[in-house]
Amino acid sequence: MKHPIKTIQIDSETLSKARELYSEHEKEMEAYLDILLEWNEKINLVSRNVSRETVREHIIHSLLPIPLGLIQWHDKWIDSGTGGGLPGIPLAICEKEKRWILNDNVRKKMKAVDDIVNKIELKNADIIAKSISLVELEKGTGLVTKHAFKIKDLLRLLGKAPWQTILMWKGVEDVEKEVRRAHKDIIATIYEFNFGKDEPFYEGKGIVKIER
Repeated sequence: MKHPIKTIQIDSETLSKARELYSEHEKEMEAYLDILLEWNEKINLVSRNVSRETVREHIIHSLLPIPLGLIQWHDKWIDSGTGGGLPGIPLAICEKEKRWILNDNVRKKMKAVDDIVNKIELKNADIIAKSISLVELEKGTGLVTKHAFKIKDLLRLLGKAPWQTILMWKGVEDVEKEVRRAHKDIIATIYEFNFGKDEPFYEGKGIVKIER
């Protein structure tokens, strides 16, 4: 099935703005980072033996849709396959006027996320511990997901749910193939990070916006 695909190159100014967001909310971000790493010693929420600096970069990575202007379209977002709260918790910290649902079907991970949300007193986030296929989506709700699903698999799980916008953190190399394999009519925009050799963490990565 053919789908319209557009690619937009994103320069390092966007990354600088995401780093500024982290600095503006540093107290909450560092508290989240502390508790996430504590839980990671008990449950595999992020890669084991990963450095604090790398996890901090994952958090900054999670914030990139804000300077790209991709969060403004919806007042409510679901982070499906949230794992340890990425990207939903960092986005919720920065976008407190919006409602965030943190969703995963692995209950022990959601227990950790619930503890994190309570300890950092994140009032605009709720927890749903079940498959996204069982979550009742309200019309106008957006979805974010960071390396948790193939595009066609997420669309299959969503079924006839009234989603409008999905933001997916992806490696860009195989994104076009994933979009082509989708069995529903979608429009895809690939925001490809072009941050230079000094930012190897972001090499080959991007965010894909899926619309109907």
